[in-house]
Amino acid sequence: NKIKIEGCENMLRFIVCEDNKDFLNRICTVVNKVMINYNFEYKISKFTKYSKEIEEIIKKKYEQKIYILEIASEIREQDSESIIIFVTSHNECKNDIFHSRLLAIDYISKDRLWEDRLESTLLYTIKTVNRRRVLAFEFNHNSYRIPFNDILYIEKIQDNQKCLINTEDGEQYEILITITELSKKLGPNFFQSHKSCIINIDKIKKIDYADNAITFIND
Repeated sequence: NKIKIEGCENMLRFIVCEDNKDFLNRICTVVNKVMINYNFEYKISKFTKYSKEIEEIIKKKYEQKIYILEIASEIREQDSESIIIFVTSHNECKNDIFHSRLLAIDYISKDRLWEDRLESTLLYTIKTVNRRRVLAFEFNHNSYRIPFNDILYIEKIQDNQKCLINTEDGEQYEILITITELSKKLGPNFFQSHKSCIINIDKIKKIDYADNAITFIND
């Protein structure tokens, strides 16, 4: 029985390219600060200038990448899927960057608040990455691929090593894995609210603490 999380293969790689070593290290500090709260395996690749090594990373397939740098025209020629965040002091380039269709997720000017803005952008970016992920598994000779974004909650089947996945459209899917093991595989948008239940916090409409009840967005 194979359980696989697709959409974030192996790890999340951050490619940081910054010629100022102080800014380079400060960017990496912000990345580590954000990622400490997530269960993604990740790696930071640091560069002080665009190089052949960056080009080799760009060519790698099946790896979720987030670029944090000043220039990126070479990236989009070979990598149309990864996320680009600009952190730069070249404010005059802002319009050119967006008009060149590089599909950057943000353009952050190096003013006194740039670290707060980068942290906020990274938090948004990690949510975007997580929505792309898919829970892939086999059960009773059938194969399933359920997007994380479709899952409302997952409950343990009593006295069994199986769980029941409940989706937003009302479908239910059995999966042969314990709720503890499944909790370790899911991303930061999922919270184990009870020993027998995992909820997708992005799908919560209302929480009634008096009745210990959660209403999801589909009511």
